[in-house]
This record gives sequence, C-alpha cells and structure tokens, in this order.
Amino acid sequence: MIKVYGSKLCPDCRNTIVQFDEAGINYKFFDICTDLSLLKEFLSIRDHSTLFDQVKKNKGLGIPCIILEDGTVTLNPEDVVKTKTVSR
Repeated sequence: MIKVYGSKLCPDCRNTIVQFDEAGINYKFFDICTDLSLLKEFLSIRDHSTLFDQVKKNKGLGIPCIILEDGTVTLNPEDVVKTKTVSR
C-alpha cells in the first residue's frame, strides 16, 4: 500500500488526498501533526534521502512525502496518479 506522510493543514497534502481518492488509489495517510511518532518516522525518511536536499535548502518541509509499494520515495503526487491510472 502507498504511504503518504503529510498534514491535513497543508494545502498540497489535501490536494494529494483528493487526487488519490478521485483516481481510486489505495493509500494510507499519516498526519505528522497529530502524532509525534509519525513526525519522527517522516523526519528519518527526509534526513536520509537526497531527494529532500533542495527542499531543505529552501527551508521547506517536504510534504506530501509519498512512499510507493516498492519503497520508492517521491514528492510528486501527479506522477503517482499518472502511473496508477495507466497501469489499470
């Protein structure tokens, strides 16, 4: 199952939820603002991936953070929607 780390306070995360729901993508949303252990999980992912280097340089958070079934991490929900829609 796809994991999405983010916050329901974040407009980009809310948009991702809408996109995934409309595309019928099976995912689990982990709200990092409601549970300290989820925040720690996300920060561990972010701190060990070069994918977030530019985000951190720009003082960004890096959410939504999407982890695909194969462990690939992406920050681009549109790519996930395209891939999952094509593979149906």
